[in-house]
Amino acid sequence: MNPFVEEIIERTAAAADLDRDVIAELLAVPPDDKLGDYALPCFTLAKQLRRNPAQIASDVAERLQEGVAASPNLAGVAAAGPYVNFRVDRHQFAAHILDQIAAAAETYGSAGQGRGQTVVIDYSSPNLAKPFSIAHLRSTAIGHAIYRIHQFLGWKCVGINHLGDYGANFGQLLAAYQLWGDADKVKANPVPELLELYVRFTEEKEKNPDLQEEARSRLRRLAEGDAEMVALWRYFIDEGRKEAERIYAILGVHFDAFLGESRYADHLESVVALFEEKGLAEVSDGALIVRLEDEDAPCMLRTTNGTSTYHSRDIAALLWRQGEYDFDKMVYVTDMRQMLHFRQVFGALSQAGLAWADRCVHAPFGMMSFKGRAMATRKGNTVLLEEVLDQAIELTKGIIAEKNPDLAGAEEVARQVGISAVIFADVSNRRTRDISFDLEEMLNFDGETGPYVQYTHARFCSILRKHGRPVDAACDVAPLDGDAEMRAVRKLADFPAQVAAAADGNEPSFIATYLIELATVANKFYNEVPVLVAGDEAGTEARVRLVDAVRAVLATGLGLLGMSAPAEM
Repeated sequence: MNPFVEEIIERTAAAADLDRDVIAELLAVPPDDKLGDYALPCFTLAKQLRRNPAQIASDVAERLQEGVAASPNLAGVAAAGPYVNFRVDRHQFAAHILDQIAAAAETYGSAGQGRGQTVVIDYSSPNLAKPFSIAHLRSTAIGHAIYRIHQFLGWKCVGINHLGDYGANFGQLLAAYQLWGDADKVKANPVPELLELYVRFTEEKEKNPDLQEEARSRLRRLAEGDAEMVALWRYFIDEGRKEAERIYAILGVHFDAFLGESRYADHLESVVALFEEKGLAEVSDGALIVRLEDEDAPCMLRTTNGTSTYHSRDIAALLWRQGEYDFDKMVYVTDMRQMLHFRQVFGALSQAGLAWADRCVHAPFGMMSFKGRAMATRKGNTVLLEEVLDQAIELTKGIIAEKNPDLAGAEEVARQVGISAVIFADVSNRRTRDISFDLEEMLNFDGETGPYVQYTHARFCSILRKHGRPVDAACDVAPLDGDAEMRAVRKLADFPAQVAAAADGNEPSFIATYLIELATVANKFYNEVPVLVAGDEAGTEARVRLVDAVRAVLATGLGLLGMSAPAEM
């Protein structure tokens, strides 16, 4: 916690006779710098304290006067209508924050609060019966950011790619391949050709429902270990995984384990035994289920055909992960349509008396469309992620050619900016929001975009290059007493809290929003205050120190989101 903010909270809680958490929740930044550095709005306290908000503010400010006057951290307190406004000692505040950043360097923002704890994160998990489309980006980008955020805070992270390599889709693909596939064409271009077969099967099934039995029969043969079906299935998933790993390399995404759904297909009996021993498994219409106390729909362990289900395979995977990693937190990053599924899985395990089930959380995300069009591979209108990334890179090349044609390494910068722009457009939205991708909008260097944050970082790197000397981490920061400088320092002070909140809520958008806000106040500082001023050595050194701190935090934040931080753009 920022000691300046902490003191305001503690003193105000005592003066108002309220819980400190109430004050911490209400404390804000005034809209006008002239009012103060921090403010407590008293509207919501009126009902609780049964007084007029303005009177509450006046009484609290009066009680705070003596203590604030004696504080080395605070410079003043005053009531303004229904607000209590606080001023901090800006010299002490800037020195404290910039000293923290200089001392911690690239670890600023982390207190190591995750040390000694393990988090397992299940993310991306593409269905290998389909190509890697832009619809797969959400789980991949969000999960990777959650991984990096926890790792930054000291957690031992295990990233698992629970590959979709089993189930009805593969029965359909096996049937389509045997009915219409050309082995030579598929071998020459596996993933696109298999997609065409998958789409054709779906279209033909609409006209001939009997085709569904063709898929079911092949899936049964696969489950029974039929050599022909197993060989074809392995070929399909090997090609799908190669394609997925190629895309991960482009994105810079890392996994600690690739463990497909098929790994747990033969673990059905151990899952059934767990629930039978607890007296929770029962037969219903030929299927084996667990009725749940808090859900209308049961958790199905075994189908009427005697095969495993999505529930039982996920439970088997979860049991294995808990035994293997003894996790303190298990995060599933999937779309919102699976919310009921995970409530059923976690609920069934809780009813079975497994206390660690409450360490499991689902981090759901909203659906994605591309320029307003929802995507569904089965209908053949998928938008391949690589195509989107290529387009983003090409558009960025055009922007660079127009704005900075002499940029060294323009190709690499275009790649970094283009890919990062796509990632930022995803993670900058609250997880549960549905989003629509617009490439031109996400590449806007002046909007609330990834390139805007990256450009701010590059701009501040440029100032440091022009300065031409090492940053003096021991210089006096007294010159940083203006409103523009204070806005930037105050925003830098917020970074640790935003990182912690992002980890607690598995919500990378908190960091993305923070980066936009930091870039905005940093650019206002740049536009309002000359940094390198001849004849003002002390002021220049102090401002350069602030510039370097902004640069460092922007770079750290971009890295937490899985983005690049180019030094020139």
